[in-house]
Amino acid sequence: MAKAPAKKAATKVPDKLTSASLIGYLAEKNGLVRKDVKQVLEDLFEIVGAGVMRGERVALGKIGKMFIRLRPARGAHPGRNPLTGQMIMIPAKPATKVPRFTFSKTFKEAATKSKAKK
Repeated sequence: MAKAPAKKAATKVPDKLTSASLIGYLAEKNGLVRKDVKQVLEDLFEIVGAGVMRGERVALGKIGKMFIRLRPARGAHPGRNPLTGQMIMIPAKPATKVPRFTFSKTFKEAATKSKAKK
């Protein structure tokens, strides 16, 4: 009669999610060497960054998508100094590229039900 495989002890999620704690958690949970886990995470972030820099919308699992958005140029316009109330001219700004992240619908729904501190 074959024995059932021994159950691994549940790996506790770290209290603070730093790079080192994530690497340690993943290494322990999957029975891997920390060095290998660190390399995999670095490769993952490198490929995500490369995809985003090429202008692609990169999906990050069930969490959401990362991409670059073009913020349009803005012309010069009058404004008011909030401290003195004096009218000033705000200079024009050129179009810029800004990194963006949109969360998936399922992640947003899970976040509303979470027990996170307010």
